[in-house]
Amino acid sequence: MFARNEAGSVACPRNLSNQPHHILSSHLSNGIEIEGDLSSASDLVFDGTIKGNITSKGSLTVGENASVKGDLKAEKGIIEGKVSGNSHFSECRLSPTSVISGSINTTSLQMEEGASLEGQCKIGKAKA
Repeated sequence: MFARNEAGSVACPRNLSNQPHHILSSHLSNGIEIEGDLSSASDLVFDGTIKGNITSKGSLTVGENASVKGDLKAEKGIIEGKVSGNSHFSECRLSPTSVISGSINTTSLQMEEGASLEGQCKIGKAKA
């Protein structure tokens, strides 16, 4: 179901149907523990524990039960759990249960009341 690439990262399953990647998603529940990097070619909901980076070519939801010690990168990020690391998204939403320790780089940020962010935040498009 999951495969390791040459760098030792875990890759979520590839799109095996004729459907566009954005229609498929992977969900890793709160019982999973990963040590190493995780990448997904589609939307990803992660609610477990990881010591490593997470990259998604679609959206990335860090669930309320999740604990991430590593960097995040995705088109859209929804953070509901604990993240210790830097995040890079086009769009980002921090829910009331989110606890972030690290920088966020995004073009659009929605931070709900109760969310916690300790670190730098860069919002908007970078100048060349």
